[in-house]
Amino acid sequence: MSSWSELIRQAEPPEHLVQLYGRDDQLLTGNVTRYLLEGLKRGDGLLVIATPEHRAAIVRQVGEADAGTEAAIRGGRLVLLDAGETLDRFVVDGAPDWELFVKTVGGICEELRGRVGDRGIRAFGEMVGLLWMEGQYSAAIQLEEYWNRLLEKYAFCLFCAYPIDPFGGDFESTKLQALLGVHTHLLAGPRTMFSRVAPVRQPPTAATILPAS
Repeated sequence: MSSWSELIRQAEPPEHLVQLYGRDDQLLTGNVTRYLLEGLKRGDGLLVIATPEHRAAIVRQVGEADAGTEAAIRGGRLVLLDAGETLDRFVVDGAPDWELFVKTVGGICEELRGRVGDRGIRAFGEMVGLLWMEGQYSAAIQLEEYWNRLLEKYAFCLFCAYPIDPFGGDFESTKLQALLGVHTHLLAGPRTMFSRVAPVRQPPTAATILPAS
């Protein structure tokens, strides 16, 4: 049975990981840092689409652990984008547009593929988290489904995040099921992880609870 830390390091295409971190930003940025550091070690292309605060924390932590971070940024192997600005490029009338999403995010994946060749690509994004916090639940799930289609096309792995607490009193279990349905692995808080048995984009038939570290 793998731990969450092991799954982060060993993530392979087309795995789609999600973390529900509530208010624990340090837990999130620490996990994303480990995920990206493994990618740097492998020579992967890296895409980070995050809020300004998380982006700054992630770049700082990755840079402290790997002296090659600045070179990866300069060489275009580590691409950093703002989540809100990127969303604005493909959301139309409150819903993500597939063609614009492919043009925006798919175009970046193509560029990364050209730079790293047969190496892998690892992406982290929290655009879905922004939509969720705005109450646009259907748009968030639709964007997750678009990501899954892109995962198949470009053969990369994805780690995304939501600032919600699945153990809070106002969280609806039906929403957790919706999130499970579009991810391969889900970390709910610092201790609990659900690993889906069913293929991506099919309703989960079972889940295994795994240790987070």
